[in-house]
Amino acid sequence: ATPRRATPGSLSLIKLHVLWRITMTRNPPATFFALTAALALASASYAGSHLWAFNEVFSNPDGTVQFIELHVATNANQEIFLQGKKIKSAATGKQFTFPVNLQGQTGFKYLLLATPAFAALPGAPTPDFILPSNFFGTAGDTLTYHVYDTWVIGARQLPTDCVSSLNRNLSVTVNTPRNYPGVQGSVVACPPCAADVDGSGTVDASDIAVLLGAWGTADDSADVSGDGTVDASDLAIVLGGWGACS
Repeated sequence: ATPRRATPGSLSLIKLHVLWRITMTRNPPATFFALTAALALASASYAGSHLWAFNEVFSNPDGTVQFIELHVATNANQEIFLQGKKIKSAATGKQFTFPVNLQGQTGFKYLLLATPAFAALPGAPTPDFILPSNFFGTAGDTLTYHVYDTWVIGARQLPTDCVSSLNRNLSVTVNTPRNYPGVQGSVVACPPCAADVDGSGTVDASDIAVLLGAWGTADDSADVSGDGTVDASDLAIVLGGWGACS
């Protein structure tokens, strides 16, 4: 059988064990305290913050409602040392610095950073940290977390239909923000009657007709999502707002 290769951490522990056996016979009390401290430092070396990675991003058309979700995809429970590390947006030049370390176990956890307007929406989990409005670009961006993770979001990859988010695997789904305590929610980030294209007070077939009449253009009156083109994202908002405006 092929022997298992020792990791740097296991080699350190092996060396400490050998040192323990050699020196305990010479000065047991001093050796005990010194090696106990060394073992504590060796154990602490397994803690960090490098396993957090971008998982999901969301924005409304004007960038006032945004969130970034990070995730630890393993059972690593010591990914707590975030203080001083930054998340940066290449498109806007904005950056966020984590003000504190985390508390508790981090295995399989999520971390939610969001704008104040997101936090005020019904159905929004309480963000773990607050981002400034328009933190990242809606027409493509490169997000970085310290030196540990980079996410290049291509032009038009990020949906801005007020209900869909972009996942790290580039799938587009209904937003599912989740915070560090594990609370998950979902938001609708457009005004209740943004889908009322014709201004009648009801979202109905007449709004669909207006939308289809402007399909493929940059007509502001029908570009509900604000992405510069009347297309399927606008249709999704209209269908999602079907019925009388509240």
